[in-house]
Amino acid sequence: MSQHPAAEQHLRYLDSARGIAAFIVFFGHFLDRALHGHRALNWLGFLFNGSDAVSFFFVLSGFVLSYKYVVLRRPLDVRKFWVTRVFRIYPAFFIIVVLNVLLLYRNELSLHKLAELFVFNKTGFWQEAILLRFHNTYYFPGWTLTFEMVCSLLMPFYISLALTDRRLVPAMLVVLIVIGNTFAFSSHFLLGIIISSYYFVFSSPAFRESRWFRFRYLIILVAIFLFSVRRIDMISPFGPDYRWLADFLNIDYFHYSGLASFVFLVAIIQSRRTQRLLQTRPLIFLGQISYSVYLVHTLCLNIVYYVLVPYVHLHGVALLAFITATYFLLTLVFAIAMYRAVELPSIRLGKRISARIRPSVVLITRS
Repeated sequence: MSQHPAAEQHLRYLDSARGIAAFIVFFGHFLDRALHGHRALNWLGFLFNGSDAVSFFFVLSGFVLSYKYVVLRRPLDVRKFWVTRVFRIYPAFFIIVVLNVLLLYRNELSLHKLAELFVFNKTGFWQEAILLRFHNTYYFPGWTLTFEMVCSLLMPFYISLALTDRRLVPAMLVVLIVIGNTFAFSSHFLLGIIISSYYFVFSSPAFRESRWFRFRYLIILVAIFLFSVRRIDMISPFGPDYRWLADFLNIDYFHYSGLASFVFLVAIIQSRRTQRLLQTRPLIFLGQISYSVYLVHTLCLNIVYYVLVPYVHLHGVALLAFITATYFLLTLVFAIAMYRAVELPSIRLGKRISARIRPSVVLITRS
C-alpha cells in the first residue's frame, strides 16, 4: 500500500499561482481600458480573464486557509484566526481606498473637502473603508475583499465541518449552491476546503492510478472551457433559453470558473513538474507581492490615464507603449512599497496581537 506523502509546511508554488492570477487581473483591467470597444479585446480576454481569475483567488484562499488545520493538523483558535485575517486583509485595503479618494478629488482638495470626505462622510467613504455591504465607489475591485473578509469570518465554521467529517464539506457546498448567489463565493472557499480534505489523495502517487487520472487532459480541457464561459458568451451569446435556465437555477459565470479553478488547483497539487515550474524566483516574488499588486493596479492605471497621459504628446502605438510601460513600472514600484511598508508589518502585528490573546473557541483535529 502506498504511503501518504509528508505535508509541506508552506506550498510556495501556490504563492506563484496566486501571483499569476494577480497578473491576469492586472493585465485584464489594462486591456479593458486600452482596447475598450475593440474586437481584439474579446479574444485576448480568454488569456487575460481577470473577472474569473477572482474565482481562482477564492478557491485558493479556501485551500490555503484550511491547509494549516486540515492537512497539518494544527489547532484552530477562532479568535486568533479572525485577528490575523483582519490584519492580513484590512490595513493595506484601507490605505488603497484613501489613496483612490485623494486621486479622484486631487483638483479640489481643501480642508473643507477633506472634512466632507473623511469626517462627515458625505460620499460614503467610511462604508467602503470598513468593507460594509459592498459599497464600492472609489476602489471597484473592493467587492472581492468584502467577500474575502466575510468568508474568512465563516472559515472556522467550514473548517470545523472538515475536521468533523470531510464528507460534510461537499454536502454544505451543495446546500449553498441550492440556496443561490447569497453565499456564492462561500462555495468557492468550500471547494478549496475540499481540496484540503482530500489533499493526501490528490497528492499521492496512487492518484495516478485512479480512473479520474486517465481522463486528466479531457478534464482540464473542460475546465478551460468552463473558465472561459463568460468570454464565449460575450462573443457568441448562448441565447434566451440558456438565460432562462441560468436564471431559474440561479447560476452565474462564477459558478463555472469556481469549478474550473478547483480542477486547476488539483492539477497543480498533483503535478510535480508544474510545481517545479512555479517555484522559480520571479514567480515566487510575484506571488509574494500579489495582494499588493491586486490592490494598487487600478490606482496606477488611473494615475497613468488621468494624471500622466494628458501631458504626453504621443499618439497611436507610441502612446500605447508609453501607457503599458508606465502602468507596469508604477504598479511594480507601488506594489513593492505597499508590501514592505504596509502588508508585511500588518501581518507581523496581527501575529503579535494574536499571540497575546487568550485562547477562545479552539478546534482540534481528531487523531
